[in-house]
Amino acid sequence: MEDERRLIKFFTSLALLLALASQGNVLRVRVMVTDGTGAPIPLPRVVLLVSDNPATGEPRRVRTDANGLIELKLAPGSYTVESDRPVAFGGKTYLWTQIVDVVPGKDTVLDLTAKNAEIGTATNTTATDAAAPVEASSAVLLSKFHDSVVEIWTPTRHAEGFLIDSRGLIATSHSAINGATAVEIEIRTRTAHFKVPGNVIADDRATGAAVIWIDPQAMGSIPPIDLRCGAADRPVARYEDEITTIAAPMLTAKDVLDGVVTRVTSQAIFADLRISRETAGGPVFNSSGDLLGISSIEADPTRFTRIAAWTIPIEKACEAMAIAEKMMAGAAPPKGIRLPIETDVAGTAMSMAAAKQQKAPLTTIKASDFDITLLTSTQAREDGSSDPRLDFDTWTDYLRYTPPVLLVRVSPQLEESFWKTLARGAAMTQGVNLPPLKNFTSNFLRLRAQCGDTEVLPIHPFVIERRINDKQSIREGLYVFEPAAFGPQCSTIRFSMYSEKDSQKPDTRAIDPKLFDQLIKP
Repeated sequence: MEDERRLIKFFTSLALLLALASQGNVLRVRVMVTDGTGAPIPLPRVVLLVSDNPATGEPRRVRTDANGLIELKLAPGSYTVESDRPVAFGGKTYLWTQIVDVVPGKDTVLDLTAKNAEIGTATNTTATDAAAPVEASSAVLLSKFHDSVVEIWTPTRHAEGFLIDSRGLIATSHSAINGATAVEIEIRTRTAHFKVPGNVIADDRATGAAVIWIDPQAMGSIPPIDLRCGAADRPVARYEDEITTIAAPMLTAKDVLDGVVTRVTSQAIFADLRISRETAGGPVFNSSGDLLGISSIEADPTRFTRIAAWTIPIEKACEAMAIAEKMMAGAAPPKGIRLPIETDVAGTAMSMAAAKQQKAPLTTIKASDFDITLLTSTQAREDGSSDPRLDFDTWTDYLRYTPPVLLVRVSPQLEESFWKTLARGAAMTQGVNLPPLKNFTSNFLRLRAQCGDTEVLPIHPFVIERRINDKQSIREGLYVFEPAAFGPQCSTIRFSMYSEKDSQKPDTRAIDPKLFDQLIKP
């Protein structure tokens, strides 16, 4: 009987704890100090330990984001928030230990600043010292130039760049552009988020740099990062110098990455900077905060190995800037129209419907020259499928993390030419039974989607490109739309697909709106 009472008491207490946790309030912890001018600087990547009072287990390890912020959902009670290691900034170290009460029905804010920190003097320590302070000087760069770094979307890849001129000029690397002439620029400031078109006006393989032009009105008051092309005292990189870049990964917050110079040539500054293909093209600074150049990496997307990153020196970037100045003469930037972006407002209904359909066969609609596959991002994340329509090549990571979106995949159909049919017939006369020798009708070029008489702009007009041999490659379209872009509100839905063979004559297919209604609703 006593054991039963203890068991009942245990489960009652457990249920109470679970109920409190499910109704937990938000604890917002902000870590911020001031620089020499008194300006507030949020500190990113600061690791804190959060434990309940009295402690019932190991502390919870959390890390501040690019804005120096942590948000935790906690049950009401008393908690201790403390630094995992001291934070070094501006020649000082900061160490925090604070007790905070999370009150039922109310969100709690805890500011960790110089006023409630234990402050010491930073000393030289080795990086391998477990007690060494975490260096946060690069937080100044992130705070100062956070808004100046932008994302670049081309049909085949994601990269980044940074504003270099108030006329709407953005610098990036040649490899980041990947041959595109028109791109989309996604701007994420601390207070706004939007996307505008951009034109590539300089893309120079010799210098390794590229320049994009956007509507200058789109940048507003965002400060440019000056290349200082006419200055005589530009910074010089040396072996083992510490460098920093601001990374802008797709679908997530910006961050700073640090590295050390390993080799310097007249063409490049090599370093152990751990950027990826999607974060190439950003600004690289020295330890004093001076701009050194543009980050670049030539990673093979088909391989998992990573090669060393390098920085395009300012001298080379200025040569590309001179090319851009000539191209701007008598020309105008693209209009700063707002392009669609991903949003979490898409509704749970779409995710639920797609989850139910994950194991169901995908539906493909045939046009004259192309196959059209309609699916959601949830279906695209189906694990372990051998269906080639769920192989997204370089855009796999995007579909792994994107909010709910609608996907339209356009694939060229296969055909067998007259000469291949003749060759197969000749082989059969010799007793050799060859399978049909198929080829693609024509590679995909672009898609125009219409809801009634209104053209629907995609969030992204992606292209999946696979090389067959040295001379041939297959191009498919992967267009990303807002979840409710098509449906019963459309009197008609038409997809017009254009091929490289005939860029003016569309292959048009009308699609029943009910197909989209079934796709996004449970």
